[in-house]
Amino acid sequence: MYVLPKDSRQRYTKLCLTDAFLKALETKPVSAITVSEICDESGISRKTFYKYYLNQFALLQALQEDLFVGFADELKSLPPNIFDITPALIGFVDKHRVLIRAAFENWSTGGFVDQIVRYLYTTYHADWESANPHMSAKDVEYLFHYVVYGLVGIIRHWLIDDPTLPAAEVIQRADYLMKLSTPR
Repeated sequence: MYVLPKDSRQRYTKLCLTDAFLKALETKPVSAITVSEICDESGISRKTFYKYYLNQFALLQALQEDLFVGFADELKSLPPNIFDITPALIGFVDKHRVLIRAAFENWSTGGFVDQIVRYLYTTYHADWESANPHMSAKDVEYLFHYVVYGLVGIIRHWLIDDPTLPAAEVIQRADYLMKLSTPR
């Protein structure tokens, strides 16, 4: 957890629920996980679960929001260059692969993936414009989305279709493919 509740009982409860939920996500999609299963595994009552979350999807959403805080903290010290942030992004995904795979499997507007893209756009778009003065602002915007959604697609493919591939190899492939299509 990147955002810890101040109250130690709340922190303990949320950590137990999170651990049980992540354990279940390792073997099945969120739609196949029940609140009872999370509560039984965590040792937390259903009443307490519902004090914090509406259902397992709300728990997933809360974990995605927390995860985004960690993502933003990790990347804010990096220079505004997609080639520099890609290894950090893939490393972060590797560290949280179970939860991020669930985010991709339950991709909805405004979720974790959209937050990542918005963050990257806000943080790095101006740098892309200055690095590509020969391009119109509209073309830079399209280039940005082309590259970032390509990177998101690579990460999704890795997590869902090729999860045994080491993160270092994903970084190497992403770097190679981005260099093919991105002016420096």
